[in-house]
Amino acid sequence: MATAEELKQALEKWARKLDDPEIAEEFEDFNKAMQFIFPDIGYKVQLIFRDKEASVEESFNENAEMSLEVESDLFLGISTGEIDPMEAFMDGTLKPKGTMSDLERLEIFMDDYD
Repeated sequence: MATAEELKQALEKWARKLDDPEIAEEFEDFNKAMQFIFPDIGYKVQLIFRDKEASVEESFNENAEMSLEVESDLFLGISTGEIDPMEAFMDGTLKPKGTMSDLERLEIFMDDYD
């Protein structure tokens, strides 16, 4: 089981991807919240997007535009590239909510998968 600190660090790594101007450009005028829910450890955290920037906030927003409920180890495996996120989605272990266009925009964070 992953720890809350490991999960937060993985999400902060995702947020830092927007330091790349090419990636940041894809998030121009994208002002949304992605709620992550890790039921196995009772941890909830948000990835907040604000016009080409992202930050991690340890809080819960039931009105977040997007959400993902996922076991902590599975998410950590996705964030390190050890687990294929598409396979996890297809077998139902990833449970994203939100509009497909918003969720597809977040695929850039899962590029570590080979």
